[in-house]
Amino acid sequence: MSPEKVRAFPIDRQVFLVREVAAKLGNLHGETATSFWRAKASELLDLIVGSGRDRTAAGDEVRRFFLAVQREMLAETIAEPMPVLSA
Repeated sequence: MSPEKVRAFPIDRQVFLVREVAAKLGNLHGETATSFWRAKASELLDLIVGSGRDRTAAGDEVRRFFLAVQREMLAETIAEPMPVLSA
């Protein structure tokens, strides 16, 4: 198979990376969380562009990654046990 036909595994399907970023974001708040996400998004964008994708497609992939991170964070919130209230 020629190198032009090889495509990297999409970052939004890299479960370990999605969970790692979700866990980190879950422990950050406010400007710290925003700064972390911007740095991570920039790093991922550069990585994807460096692998040969055009900037528009790379930006779309980073957005899909962010949605995967948000879904992971929501799943973690839903999975947390809720306290049982008694009367």
